[in-house]
Amino acid sequence: MEGGRPGSELSMSGNLLLRIKDVLYPDRKLLWVIIAGFAIRIAVAPWTSWTYDTYPFYQGIVDQLAGLGPYGHMVYSYPPAFNFIKYPFSIILSLFSDPTQWVTFVPSMVEVGRVTNMVVPAVTSPGFNLTYKLPLILADYLCAVILYQFVRKIRDEESGRRVFILWFLNPFVIFVSSIYGNFDVLAVFLTLLALYAMYSHRYLSAGLAVGLGVAIKLYPLYLGLFCFAYLVGQLIINLASRDDLRDRLKSPILFMIGAIGGASSIVISIFLNPSLMVFINGRMSNNDMGGINIWGLLRTGNVLLNESSTLPQDEFALVNTVTSYLMFLILFLILLRVFIMLRSSHERHEEQMIFGSMSVFLVLLLFQPVTHAHYLLWALPFLLLCSVYQHRFEHIVFALSVVGVVFWIALQSYMAFLYPLSVYTGAVPTDLINQVVVDYYTGSGGISAEGARIIPTVIGVGALMLALLPERLDPVKRLTTLLRRR
Repeated sequence: MEGGRPGSELSMSGNLLLRIKDVLYPDRKLLWVIIAGFAIRIAVAPWTSWTYDTYPFYQGIVDQLAGLGPYGHMVYSYPPAFNFIKYPFSIILSLFSDPTQWVTFVPSMVEVGRVTNMVVPAVTSPGFNLTYKLPLILADYLCAVILYQFVRKIRDEESGRRVFILWFLNPFVIFVSSIYGNFDVLAVFLTLLALYAMYSHRYLSAGLAVGLGVAIKLYPLYLGLFCFAYLVGQLIINLASRDDLRDRLKSPILFMIGAIGGASSIVISIFLNPSLMVFINGRMSNNDMGGINIWGLLRTGNVLLNESSTLPQDEFALVNTVTSYLMFLILFLILLRVFIMLRSSHERHEEQMIFGSMSVFLVLLLFQPVTHAHYLLWALPFLLLCSVYQHRFEHIVFALSVVGVVFWIALQSYMAFLYPLSVYTGAVPTDLINQVVVDYYTGSGGISAEGARIIPTVIGVGALMLALLPERLDPVKRLTTLLRRR
């Protein structure tokens, strides 16, 4: 008997490795997509950055390596979870290069920063850029894997492959994580994981994923509210069925336990460093309005009619009033959606859960004070899941992906992302980039940065609103059907 144990242990280890392989590499037919997606990301990641946001990430990492914590010099101002994720990658990089060599100050960029207020004259090195983007690239892939597994569970493998490709080779997804270098995809991964866990009736895991998502970005809180309302609604509906009551009661309790546990990193960080509340409050309160949302359309109207991007005081007061009640609006819509879900047949509850989650994020994107282009990433995987039921959502994903890239480039021109390539290789003269960015931003070339954002703003808001409409009321769908008949 004793002699058989090593073999059985090896067999168990082999089975575990096979299961991990099946999860992380679910389909051999996707090999070329995986290779192409990783190759593109790794090729562009070292040589590109958005200096305005990348520098705080650098400072937070260096402060943490120095033992000061991510908030040591009051530059890093995001929830703490992302810094915990990138910390081990930074330790590995520090074994090969001195952290003082991870950034270069460029005096000629000071004037560009003064003009645009979106350039920091401290350019991070290619090694640093790749290191801090690696978790984002991995999260891109994990999102694609979850989408594949999710869609295969809903429909079939062929549909799963299609959604995998539409995510992993999506230029907008690549742009956000590997060129711009923003960590929103980590929160997206956790919201997607939470919905998949809800779909699979794993409520503790769903709550844990939501809590961890909130520790990275605050917006997954809205998905948590939706999921909790859904579970409580199921409990109320099943009050008459005493046999099922205990299981139904256990579901929201497990969800809350998971959510509290996942968000505990914020609580612990606040306890260790109370000044963190200053940053959290600063992130939740914003004195700016606009982007790809309703308020961005107001700014667009002012640009066209008054040639000013600043909202008049009365319009600004209206925006503040509406956004201050945004939480109540979303809560009302969540309860309304859950009520509709629970009145429908039980077989459609999972489908309605997916559409409900998407709706919550769309309303948030449309009405929150600021919707930066990369925020569109929050809704993208949920739109892809909805495309399994209604093909029109693929067109909306395409429109939003194009809009997201164009909007970011329209901020300062594509040249603004090439500073690492310029500073560390000289392939593009830094003075040339400076001149192009300033001329474009000030409108010296005939088109201003504000004017260039008008078209993507209108298209983006239109696509978000179309996604909220029922299929039978979608004017684009009806027009397409009419043209096909003719």
